[in-house]
Amino acid sequence: MKNYMPTRVLTGFNILQKNKEIIKGMGKRCFIITSGSSGKLSGAVDDLITILEEFGIKYSIFDGIKQNPSVVSCIEAGRLANEFKADFIVGIGGGSALDASKTAAVVANNPKLDEEGIYKQNWDKKPVPLILIGTTAGTGSEVTYVSVMTNKDGIKKSIHNDDLYARYAFGDPNYTKSMPITVRVSTAIDALAHLLESYFNNNANEISRAYSREGVRLLYPKLKLMAENIDLNDESLETVYNASIIGGLAINITGTVFCHTLGYYFTEEYHLPHGIACCIFTDDLLEYEYENNREYTDEFFNSIQIDRKEMMEVIDSLLPDLNFRLSDEEIERIMPRYTNNNSVKNTYGTMTPDDIKKVLNKLK
Repeated sequence: MKNYMPTRVLTGFNILQKNKEIIKGMGKRCFIITSGSSGKLSGAVDDLITILEEFGIKYSIFDGIKQNPSVVSCIEAGRLANEFKADFIVGIGGGSALDASKTAAVVANNPKLDEEGIYKQNWDKKPVPLILIGTTAGTGSEVTYVSVMTNKDGIKKSIHNDDLYARYAFGDPNYTKSMPITVRVSTAIDALAHLLESYFNNNANEISRAYSREGVRLLYPKLKLMAENIDLNDESLETVYNASIIGGLAINITGTVFCHTLGYYFTEEYHLPHGIACCIFTDDLLEYEYENNREYTDEFFNSIQIDRKEMMEVIDSLLPDLNFRLSDEEIERIMPRYTNNNSVKNTYGTMTPDDIKKVLNKLK
């Protein structure tokens, strides 16, 4: 796993305008990738266009990225960027738009790539230089070398490659203000999932654990405010955004554990937002670790001075009621996905498929 991250990260209010010379130095043709209206509503697209026009940089916008982006849409965006002869790509949005932009940057310089070639990572040329601008506080995609896409079979599947790192990432908390409260909660608990899954991970080291401890320390008080329906002020919004970046740095070293791989299915099948789908299993992670690795678990919660049971209660209060139950047949059908699964193997300790079945049986 990686203890380095070559992306230059710039965060803070009005950070893009303060560093517009970076945009000027990227080239003369910019291809913008975003999703629907979110990039526009956040103000990020308009801010970028103002800078591009100031420096006489030509641009084209692709706004066809949807939640849980399909490989097809990533390929389409990349080929259009190639036709536009883009010198650089700017991805604007939440995790879906940012992940899609990474793959699109690869396709932009390798336009004959198809879905198989992307997943096998059979590209010859390096991607078009990439800038990422986040508009949600939770994904951490700005700083990872991972792109998660939905394949032709409707299954979420990721690729990991150093070529996917952005050259620059801009994080302005202002851009998160347009998020509906449901999205704010879902993305924030996604960040919490990243931080916890990185800590309770067989790949964890002192660097990743330091990220996890600090990220949870910053984020948890803001989650308590959300649970109490208290609006976040500018300072809190910046704290949540920074915690989400720290979560990205943590999983960049370790990867995620079983919560994420289980969550993918519930996003695919029941259309749960990604953060919600992952966090419905956070209690199961903490219970598993407490029962099987109590000393390690106690050490973590003592170090951050947060009560484990209280955290579980706060998480539960932020999750919606699930409107489905699993059948025995459904559980048996999906279990092969979790046999020899890397995220299950990553879980701190010796988690097995039988442990996964116990988790799923709670949703019957």
